[in-house]
Amino acid sequence: MAGGWQGFSMEDSRKRNMEMQENFKELSPAEVLVKLQRGNARFWTGCASRPEASAFERRAMIMQQFPSTAILGCSDSRVPVEVVFDQGLGDMFVVRVAGNSLDTSTTASLQYAVKHLSVKVLMVMGHEGCGAIKAAGLPIAQIEQEPQELANALKMLKRGLDEQRLKNVHDARAYDREAVITNVRRQVEGLCRDAAIMKKVQNEELIVVGCFYEISSGIVDFFMEVTEAPTAAAEPHLVMRGVHSGVQSRMEYHVDQTPKADCEGGEQGVIFKRQVSFVPPSPDSAPVKPSEGDGIHMRYAKALA
Repeated sequence: MAGGWQGFSMEDSRKRNMEMQENFKELSPAEVLVKLQRGNARFWTGCASRPEASAFERRAMIMQQFPSTAILGCSDSRVPVEVVFDQGLGDMFVVRVAGNSLDTSTTASLQYAVKHLSVKVLMVMGHEGCGAIKAAGLPIAQIEQEPQELANALKMLKRGLDEQRLKNVHDARAYDREAVITNVRRQVEGLCRDAAIMKKVQNEELIVVGCFYEISSGIVDFFMEVTEAPTAAAEPHLVMRGVHSGVQSRMEYHVDQTPKADCEGGEQGVIFKRQVSFVPPSPDSAPVKPSEGDGIHMRYAKALA
C-alpha cells in the first residue's frame, strides 16, 4: 500500500469497495430491517456501538455508496436517524424535511435511492412532539400568518390530517401520536403510488415501512408495512404492525422479569420479541457507559418491565 494516500493505495480502496458491494448484495430486506431494529434497541438501552469508519473505509467509499436503507425523516434536531438506529457512514440514505413530508425534491431523492442505489428498506419516520404536525393542526387563518413557503408546506400537511377523527382524541399525548402516525401513513401511501417502488415490493427486493420515534424513550415503533401493490382504484394494502409479528413495535416487546445482577458475561438482560430474542451488547462494552443510577441502565441491567 506504499505510495497511497495515508498509506492506502487506490487499488486497495477499489478492492474494499468491491467487498462492500458484495456484502450489500447478500443482504435481504428482512435482514436490513432486523439490523435497524437491533440498532435502535442498542440505542435506547444505552448500549450504542457508535460505529466510526476508519480512514481506509472512508477512502473506499469514494468510489460508490451502498446504503441499505433510505429514510424520509423530520429535520427536528432531536431526531438524528443514524444515531437513533446506531448506524455508521454509508449505511443510510437520509432525506430530512420538516414534517417528513413528500414533495418534488424529497420524492425524487427517495426514487433515486430505490432505482439507482437499490436500497432494501424504504422508511418514513415521524416522531413524538413534531412541531410541523402541531403547526399544521392550527386554524388556517393562523397558518397564513407564516412566511409563504412555510404556510404552503403546513397547508399541505394539514390536508393529510384526518381532523374530523382527531378532534375526538382529547388526551394531548395520544393526539400528538395519532396525528404524527396519520401523517406517516399519508406519506407511505404517496410512495406506494410509485410503480417502480411497488414493483420492487412485489419482487421482495424492498420493504416499505412507517414508524414512530418516541423521543422520551428512544424507541422506534415500526407500526406499518406495505405488503402488496395497490390497484388502480384502491389504496395500498397496509398492515398495522402494533399487534402483528414481523416488525418491531414497542407493544410487541417485554423484558424478562428475572432480575439480573449486572450486564457482564452471560448475565445480560434479554429483550424478547414474540418467539425471537436477541441479547444486546453489554453497556460495559459501549464507548460511553451509563452510570449505575441511570434509569435506562437500570431498566436494562436489572431487566425491569
